[in-house]
Amino acid sequence: EVSDTDTEPEGAEMLSDETEVQEDGVDEDLSPQSDEDPSDEKLDPEETVDVPAGAAVSAAAESEEARATTVMNTYVESTKAEKGCLWYAWDRAGNKLFCNEAYEDAQAVLAHMKNLEKLGDFNGAAKLTQIEFHGQSVELEKLRTTATAVNARLFTEDQGASFMHPVSGAEACTPSTLCTVHAYYDLMDENKAEPVLADLAAKTKTERGCLYYGWTKAGDTLFCREGYLDSAAVLAHLSNVQSFDGLSNCATLRRLELHGPAAEIAKLRQVAQEMKAECFERVSGFQRLELDSAVKASAVGGVVLDPAVLRDFCSIHAYYKVSNEEAAKGLIKSFEARTKAEKGCLWYAWDRAEEKFFCNEAYVNAEAVLAHVQHLEGVGSFDGAAKLTEIEFHGPAAELEKVMGTAKKLGASLFALESDVNFRLVDFCSEGKPADLCTIHAYYKVTDESGVNDALAELVKLSRAEESCIYYGWTRAGSKLFCREGYTSADAILAHLENVSACCDLTKCAKPYRIEFHAPKAEIAKLQGTADKMGAFCFSRQSGFQHFRAKTSAPSRPLPLRSSGDGMEHLKKQFLRVAVVLKYMGLAGHMLEIFLALLGKLAKRRLTTFPRMNLLASLMIVLGLLAERPARLARLQ
Repeated sequence: EVSDTDTEPEGAEMLSDETEVQEDGVDEDLSPQSDEDPSDEKLDPEETVDVPAGAAVSAAAESEEARATTVMNTYVESTKAEKGCLWYAWDRAGNKLFCNEAYEDAQAVLAHMKNLEKLGDFNGAAKLTQIEFHGQSVELEKLRTTATAVNARLFTEDQGASFMHPVSGAEACTPSTLCTVHAYYDLMDENKAEPVLADLAAKTKTERGCLYYGWTKAGDTLFCREGYLDSAAVLAHLSNVQSFDGLSNCATLRRLELHGPAAEIAKLRQVAQEMKAECFERVSGFQRLELDSAVKASAVGGVVLDPAVLRDFCSIHAYYKVSNEEAAKGLIKSFEARTKAEKGCLWYAWDRAEEKFFCNEAYVNAEAVLAHVQHLEGVGSFDGAAKLTEIEFHGPAAELEKVMGTAKKLGASLFALESDVNFRLVDFCSEGKPADLCTIHAYYKVTDESGVNDALAELVKLSRAEESCIYYGWTRAGSKLFCREGYTSADAILAHLENVSACCDLTKCAKPYRIEFHAPKAEIAKLQGTADKMGAFCFSRQSGFQHFRAKTSAPSRPLPLRSSGDGMEHLKKQFLRVAVVLKYMGLAGHMLEIFLALLGKLAKRRLTTFPRMNLLASLMIVLGLLAERPARLARLQ
């Protein structure tokens, strides 16, 4: 079995490839001898020789057994030289041999198989009966040709239900002590299974002594691959998940195996008998891992970020018109369950205004956005249940560049971060809590560029004084301005509106054309009167979660504003605006981006030395403004 395992828990890299190959049909059964008479046995010349227990071991059988052992030892010593191998061992149950191996990535797997081709095979001493490749889909694609050649089955990893605790790569190889559990299930309901698998992974992640845990899938077969420091950790895991019965509603256990050193397997035999599991004892092998960190493993999960990332988060604003409410709600439930397992998701909720549904979601960066889109493609689409009517990506220009392909495919507008941002410090929770975030979405059309920046700066400054304002900032697409802001409650929104009511500078240079309130139903009820006066739309929360809560134990301090310095931040923003717009339209954006970056560095170096370089900065700003015109044309087309 070759498995590629690339999940990245917080602060650690997960295995990228794990290889397991099962060899069956060893010529001699090395299980304890019995008193059975083998005289009635007839040997098939086409098959490998299995000598029954209690029979006199012939010289030929001894030779076959010795040859198989020699081949295994040769494989072990040869594989030790492969830097991409994490561990490699041979386990045995009766006349079955199992190759228990793991690699960093697909390239390391291919290199290993090429090396073994040079060494030769068992040449009749053992026969390959089953082989599987397990791993992330992108790595499995690199192994597809090889898998076909050896008739291997491909098991794709569920990244939302897999993890590996931090381990240190060891230079020297040490004897293989890892205990592994291999469980095969027949899948009955994939939609029901997804959240269950994610919950099991989260539950297992708290266990001390669990090195890795994850789920892979091939057709209707589910496989759970898990590794532990010793038998005590295995028993602790079985006890931890004993009361968890959600999996029985969507999958049926077909086969269970326990693998480890003989001394550890001896401690597992009783529970193995109760669970009807097969035990494989370690014959030989090595590992290139320092496993001490797994002993110290504690509950981890959810979002772990530093405050600097929070101010630059990415959000997706997607509007749908529902035509089949029951079907849509079922899919929304699946989407939400799948997204809850994504460590890069800050919050995810569905809000509703009559027949309009709005997906209210935010992610730590562009990579998390792309991972989310990829995950939902595997769940399915609304088909005829709902129709996407509008979609926008909001975030820093540098992050938006990474999602341009996806945005273009979805027909999404790109809103780049325009102002400084406030994001009040919050407490993160590994398990998602119900989404109680209250948000305002305000759209403006710029009519006069001269006063925009000062007006936005003043509004950002005012919002900083509000204890219940969680985040506040402005994004922009062409002449459209958007204010994305989040609060702890409806009362906090009303307090904010009162706080900024005296600031009318923005209305002199930009006109509001759409305002929305998004919040739980009870909070929307408090906002309805204000919304009616403002002509705002109200979207009531239907479902959702968030991976944070506002701090309550101590007064929170807003993040300090970024200094604008000598104006280079604004100049850089205009550079990015030109590059982003032209790249999105496919007009040699890469070449212009390089040219502007070099020019910008020169301007930064000379701006304070030569005042006339301000003329260059002004020219770049003008280019940025002119670039907005083709952006509007691009969206119209």
